[in-house]
Amino acid sequence: MTDSGASRPRRSRPFVVRPTPRVALLLQCLLGTLANKLNVPQVLLPFGREPGRVPFLLEAQRGCYTWHSTHHDAVTVEPLYENGTLCSQKAVLIAESSQPIRLSSIILAREIVFGFIIVTDHELRCDVKVDVIHSIEIISRTRELYVDDSPLELMVRALDAEGNTFSSLAGMMFEWSVAQDKESAREELSSKIRILKYSEAEYSPPVYIAEMEKEEKQGDTILVSGIRTGAAVVKVRIYEPFYKNVAAALIRLLVLENIFLIPSHDIYLLVGAYIKYRVAKMVQGRMTEVEFPLEHYTLEMQDHRIAFNGSLSGKVALLDEKTATVTAVQLGQTNLVFVHKNVHMRSVSGLPNCTIYVVEPGFLDFTVQPGDRWSLEVGQVYVITVEVFDKSSTKVYISDNLRIMFQFLQEYFEEQLTTVNGSYHVVKALKSGVVLINASLTSIICQNKNIQLIKFPVVHQQEVKIYFPIKLTPNFLAFPHHPMGILYRYKVQVEGGSGNFTWTSSNETVAVVTTKGVVTAGQVRGNSTVLARDVQNPFRYGEIKIYVLKLNKMELLPFHADVEIGQIIEIPIAMYHVNKETKEVIVFTDCSHLLLHLNMDKQGVFTLLKEGIQRPGPTHCSSTHIAAKSLGHTLVTVSVIEYEEYLESSATFAAYEPLKAVNPVEVALVTWRSAKEMVFEGGPCPWILEPSRFFLELSMEKTEKIELTQVRLPAKRKQNQYIYRVLCLDLGEQALTFRIGNHPGILNPSPAVEAVQVRFMCAHPASMSVTPVYRVPAGAQPCPLPQHNKQLIPVSSLRDTVLELAVFDQHRRKFDNFSSLMLEWKSSNETLAHFEDYNSVEMVAKDDGSGQTRLHGHQVLKVHQLKGTVLIGVNFVGYSENKSPKELSNSPRSAAVELLLVDDVTILPENATIYNHPDVKEIFSLVEGSGYFLVNSSEQDIVTITYMEAESSVQLVPVHPGFLTLEVYDLCLAFLGPAVAYLRVSDIQELELDLIDKVEIGKTVLVTVRALSPSKRPFRNKYFRNMELKLQLASAIVTLTLMEEQDKYSENYILRAVAIGQTTLVAVARDKMGRKFTSPPRQIEVFPPFRLVPEKMTLIPTNMMQDEVHIEVVQLRAVRILAPATRLITATEHSPTSFQMPVYVLGVTSTQTPFSFSNANPGLTFHWSMSKRDVLDLVPRHSEVFLQLPVENNFAMVVHTKAAGRTSIKVTVRCMNSSSGQLEGDLLELSDEVQILVFEKLQLFFPECQPERILMPMNSQFRLHTNREGAAFVSSRVLRCFPNSSVIEEDGEGLLKAGSIAGTAVLEVTSVEPFGVNQTTITGVQVAPVTYLRMSSRPVLYTARGRTLAAFPVGVSLAFTVQFYNSIGEKFHTHDTQLHLALNRDDLLLIGPGSGNYTYMAQAVSTGVTLLGIWDRRHPGVADYVPVAVEHAIEPDTQHTLVGDVICFRTHLLNHDGEPGIWMISADNILQTDTGTGVGVARRPGVATVFHDIPGVVKTYREVVVNASSRLTLSYDLKTYLTNSPSSAVFKLFITTGRNGANLKGSCTSSQALAITTILLPETLVVCHVQFSNTLLDIPASKVFHVHAGFSMERGAYVCLIKVRPQSEGLLQALSVADTSVYGWATLVSERSKNGMQRTLIPFIPAFYVNQSELVLSHRQDVGEIRVLGVDRVLEKLEVFPSSPVLVVSGHRHSSLTPGLVVYPVRVVNFTSLQQTSPVFINICCVLTSQSEAVVVRALKKSGADQCEDSSVLQKFLGSHQTILFTLFAVLASTAFVFLAYNAFLNKIQTVPVVYVPTLGAPQPGFVPTRSPPPFMSPQSPPVQNRLQHWLWSVRH
Repeated sequence: MTDSGASRPRRSRPFVVRPTPRVALLLQCLLGTLANKLNVPQVLLPFGREPGRVPFLLEAQRGCYTWHSTHHDAVTVEPLYENGTLCSQKAVLIAESSQPIRLSSIILAREIVFGFIIVTDHELRCDVKVDVIHSIEIISRTRELYVDDSPLELMVRALDAEGNTFSSLAGMMFEWSVAQDKESAREELSSKIRILKYSEAEYSPPVYIAEMEKEEKQGDTILVSGIRTGAAVVKVRIYEPFYKNVAAALIRLLVLENIFLIPSHDIYLLVGAYIKYRVAKMVQGRMTEVEFPLEHYTLEMQDHRIAFNGSLSGKVALLDEKTATVTAVQLGQTNLVFVHKNVHMRSVSGLPNCTIYVVEPGFLDFTVQPGDRWSLEVGQVYVITVEVFDKSSTKVYISDNLRIMFQFLQEYFEEQLTTVNGSYHVVKALKSGVVLINASLTSIICQNKNIQLIKFPVVHQQEVKIYFPIKLTPNFLAFPHHPMGILYRYKVQVEGGSGNFTWTSSNETVAVVTTKGVVTAGQVRGNSTVLARDVQNPFRYGEIKIYVLKLNKMELLPFHADVEIGQIIEIPIAMYHVNKETKEVIVFTDCSHLLLHLNMDKQGVFTLLKEGIQRPGPTHCSSTHIAAKSLGHTLVTVSVIEYEEYLESSATFAAYEPLKAVNPVEVALVTWRSAKEMVFEGGPCPWILEPSRFFLELSMEKTEKIELTQVRLPAKRKQNQYIYRVLCLDLGEQALTFRIGNHPGILNPSPAVEAVQVRFMCAHPASMSVTPVYRVPAGAQPCPLPQHNKQLIPVSSLRDTVLELAVFDQHRRKFDNFSSLMLEWKSSNETLAHFEDYNSVEMVAKDDGSGQTRLHGHQVLKVHQLKGTVLIGVNFVGYSENKSPKELSNSPRSAAVELLLVDDVTILPENATIYNHPDVKEIFSLVEGSGYFLVNSSEQDIVTITYMEAESSVQLVPVHPGFLTLEVYDLCLAFLGPAVAYLRVSDIQELELDLIDKVEIGKTVLVTVRALSPSKRPFRNKYFRNMELKLQLASAIVTLTLMEEQDKYSENYILRAVAIGQTTLVAVARDKMGRKFTSPPRQIEVFPPFRLVPEKMTLIPTNMMQDEVHIEVVQLRAVRILAPATRLITATEHSPTSFQMPVYVLGVTSTQTPFSFSNANPGLTFHWSMSKRDVLDLVPRHSEVFLQLPVENNFAMVVHTKAAGRTSIKVTVRCMNSSSGQLEGDLLELSDEVQILVFEKLQLFFPECQPERILMPMNSQFRLHTNREGAAFVSSRVLRCFPNSSVIEEDGEGLLKAGSIAGTAVLEVTSVEPFGVNQTTITGVQVAPVTYLRMSSRPVLYTARGRTLAAFPVGVSLAFTVQFYNSIGEKFHTHDTQLHLALNRDDLLLIGPGSGNYTYMAQAVSTGVTLLGIWDRRHPGVADYVPVAVEHAIEPDTQHTLVGDVICFRTHLLNHDGEPGIWMISADNILQTDTGTGVGVARRPGVATVFHDIPGVVKTYREVVVNASSRLTLSYDLKTYLTNSPSSAVFKLFITTGRNGANLKGSCTSSQALAITTILLPETLVVCHVQFSNTLLDIPASKVFHVHAGFSMERGAYVCLIKVRPQSEGLLQALSVADTSVYGWATLVSERSKNGMQRTLIPFIPAFYVNQSELVLSHRQDVGEIRVLGVDRVLEKLEVFPSSPVLVVSGHRHSSLTPGLVVYPVRVVNFTSLQQTSPVFINICCVLTSQSEAVVVRALKKSGADQCEDSSVLQKFLGSHQTILFTLFAVLASTAFVFLAYNAFLNKIQTVPVVYVPTLGAPQPGFVPTRSPPPFMSPQSPPVQNRLQHWLWSVRH
């Protein structure tokens, strides 16, 4: 065995080694059973000298061989390798002998093991001889050929001198030829036969023959074909010259015609019968009939053998050679043979012949075709034949001269054809039933026409059953193809036939049919034909075509499209297969197994009916049922997905409320000339697709007695209500019928029509009643006071009371309306109560409970808060109409009621805490009120309430603890709300002792005992006797005396110290269940007198409490902590890792697992605490990955041991919503507590040298591994087991198997080292049951400092590992447990087995909390439950994201080095994202996913759905406005693409803000626009303002920045008086058409305009004017003041001719000072426009300055061509204005205001323009001269 490793083959070069004897023996044993053989044992090969020597293929059955020839000069062997391998199973032998003598060689094939390249001793042997060919011969399968038939193959066989046959002649050349036949006449050699090549025939030759034919050579095999009849000789010789002396081989072949008789079989004839033969021959595969006489043949009758009693000299039959007719003469037999006319061919053996037997008739038989069964079908045509048999049951040929009599009943058969001899009948079955047919052979007609009677006629009878045709319904079956779905099953119905059928399918892969006719199909596409064959006649059948096709069309076929709410509509669904080429449509029969997806565009109108859906029908293949739930219509879309192809069809369905008469329900009763509004509700609505077909009508019986008017519905009323106003014109009664519905249409062929009928009555009133109106709570009983007697009725003296008047007819029926009556009210004591209006009444509609409203007369009775009695009356005066009806005298005149005025009811006491004990009876008094009350409680099961009406009190007996509100309703007073009392029923929670625990002997102290409820409220001491409350002393060193004076909530005792010592005082009580409650013991020390230093010290008593709550709950009765083990070992120095144990919350039963309550909504919160934190650590689940779960998910925790000691773990479960009913009695919390003992592990010697121990669960296995494996011989054995040897077993190779009992064992492991040293170690093995298991998670998630994760991020891949522990917290080294994993939901977490044992891998795919539970299948109590909360780790929330939103993404996740991950985006064209900072801009609608990848840790993501912006919202600071002042600030118009006021989501870092402003540029999404609102102002706003978009990080919104452009003087002047605002709007670049017209109006305040910059004054002209143009609000805020006191601005005046022009006179105070002061300004300011203008005031220095100034101005004027052109234009415009004004004056027509441009005149003193200002514009048309005078000129003084 050791040598085998060294003999492995190298890849570079294989080599062969001889195996050792042991290996050879092994290989021989392995291969001995496979005895391989060669294909031949000996081979004889021919000698040859020509090239292409004869090869021979030698082949072994199996294995690989090396080949060897012992005589290479005689025979060589060449191995053949398969598929390029080194394995050779075949070899080619080639004769190499050069001497024409007999030589031999032995071929040895030695087998090799190919995997080892080892040659075995297993050899195969073949003897090969090479010899000279002595003779040859031709081998043929036959020596007869047919003309033009298949060719014949001839083969050469060679023999040696001893007659041995050569093994192969392949490759040798031969010469084939046609030789002369010595036996036949001389003819051409090729006239009878020819030699063919294989290539000329349809046959495959051997490979070497095909190669030789290509070289025009002939081999040892050829083909020959017959040409003409006759004989031919074929010769062959060896082509090689060496064999020229070998004689040629010859073969003689006969060529025949393929001729035969018809009929060719033996014939049986009756005496006197005849048969006419025909002759045919086969030429080239076709049969041709030959005419008589024959060319080469004659027919002869030979070998007549006469029967025993026949004539020996006569013949049996006679032959007519001309017609080939044979006539039977007498009994016997003879042969009819072919004879060749050529004498040399008569020896041919292949000519046809037959034997003719002449027999006597024996019996008759019938046959019927088709079917050959005597079970026929009505309407079918059948061929019935009569067959004659001889006495030996041989069928006799029936000739035409036989006569058979046949009888058919005409009732059942119609004969269509019958032969002369009566043997062949064509009949048609007419009627079903059973009938007999008869036939008899009577005679034979001889050739001389004589009738030869049958001596004994042969008779036969046959019973025939005729059935109706077999019909299968339906005509075909078609099913949709779905290979993985459920098979369709359809029962085919059969009509007709015998009733017993066999069912077959032509293609069972497509459709299978059962014996009952149930077709099953659907998995394989295709078609099949199912036949139902009648068992009595299989030829009679019914067929049905089965199609399994691809579904490519579906359609809904609704018949009823609208239905009443609560009813069900069946939606028929038709599905089709449409041939794409032929357009043929095939309707599926059944498609009910297809999974239908039903979608409704409006939810809640219909719901899918779960039961009874998807069934086929006569016109549809599937259906679904929807139930109408609410009013409305919906578009139902049914879709199916098949082969990833989506098909759908839609139809509209409507649901309507039931039609009912709401008001009145059945009968309406009114007085004369009163009206009733009849309300009908529900019924079909207008069909949404054809609303014009909707109709409604109200028909009446007597149109003259009522007046009918349809009332239009107000917008706030229901749309499906129909109101008619019916006015009584005459007394009487009649029926009204209301019909509603839709007319039939294409889209709703059978609409619903509903009708309802009510009665309308008009009558006189007969009686009246007056009652107070009681507003009692819903569901309460009415006031029990009698309504129609004179008894006092209490009413409130504090609030006004509404009195209600009802009117009745003579049958005591209440009127619906009596508004036509005139009434008068009276009060007997107006001091107590009065009416403000005694003649009026308010008609108020009131529902009587059935839905019908009747009008009641309401009158308000005013009270004065005084108690007393008052009588109220009402009188009937008459009708309000002038003409009263007859019979009025019987009407009532008055009605009265006496009222008692009282105060409201109150409850005493209003607050109370009641002890929960059955002997407690608490009385609550009811003070004041009417005396008729309804007592109610907010909780029904907490107390038993007894209303004691006689005592006017309520008695309460507690039942369960809880909180309730006692409500008392006054049934007979005006309702403002109930009188309430707040009650709390509680059990004993604890007893409290209050005392001073150190008492000087002889002194006394006060002892106070209280009983507290769970809410820490004290009970009243009257309950102490029910509690059996007592004080108990441990010794008599003190005495207790009950005090007489007590408060309500405690008992006080005097404790007197009588002896020195210590004792204990406790309070003891029992609840109603007998449970004992004990207060915390108080240690009392009695001490001798001593002096305290200091003299006074205050002690605060501390009491240790232990809450123990016993609660009965509705859903969750109690909670308990499941701690698998309560005794754990602590960590040691040797194993510093703490022992861990999961704890979790359960209910009272084992079935109330965390699955029952951990995922409730509203949820429960879990609060854990410990009494000692130095013993244990209590951490949440997933703390190992730094996850901090919220309290809602902390139903499970992990305990870590720290130090030895005892501690308690407590959990408090709180209900987040007290009204959710999760905890019985509406308790807010439940709790439980468990004690845990942590002890130190037993250690030997020192901690650093602790012995190891193997811990195994029962029935598990453990493989021992040491560090000496492979280096030394390691063995192990079990030394001892306790309690017995079945604890552990060891197989000697290191495999430990634990038994089914727990125990310990000692294991010895020994290592025998190769260097002579033995090592032995002994370890313990403990077998124990698994107490608990724990699930841990990874990977570890890191966050920024100060941040914690409350859930796993979406997208994280989690690994869960399950570990097993014993009862003290030790972890098992191995385990053999079958785990069961369960989730409370499977849509948030994808989980599956991990790569290791007891590991699971999970992928968090969606947000939410998944509860993961895992437990032992065999021991379900061994379990662990882990919450897996998944939330988005990427902020902010991206819901309602719109185009244009800027999102600053962030996450707190980091890698272990504290570095962030990488941002990625799936669709940058939708959400443009800066991957460096994680900020994005939503640029177009769509869905994008933002990824944050921390390599190796987590890759989380968040999906962002960007919606199109519905509108752009524009806003600006309302304190700002636009102005065209050049110094104005930039105006900001803020834009958001949604309605939340901002487009910035999330808090942005500085780097993100920088990326927004420099990289993303979100403002490129927005284009801003401005436009003046005044369309008459022909100035584009773009000339005034420069507008561009930006993004404001402060506001988180887009902003349009509007700046003022530089403006020309003309533009400033034109805008100064413009009355306009500015439209501002914005559009998105991608959505211009949608949002382009949403504009906002911005106030615009134009800048004022001053057309002068200098004012020149002189001595002569010391007063000047400054003219300012502007709008009124600007001019109101205008401030004009001089810069020096030498000038005075004296007021201002408005121009009456030019609107918007204000003139400020400027006067010089001291002209000399003006000349000396330089410069002097007139300042013009406005706070609205932020303008500040200055006009320079200059004084003339000399008298001639005026002329100089004039001339200079004129020179400036003439020197400016612009001024000249402008002036010319102004003159022309003024001329046009005069012309237009003149025409207007002549025609006295008010014209549209014209805009004028004034001309500039010569300057005047005091007004020297320094520039050429544009003219002012005025909307009015004053006279030109006055207007120019006031504006352009200054009047010279």
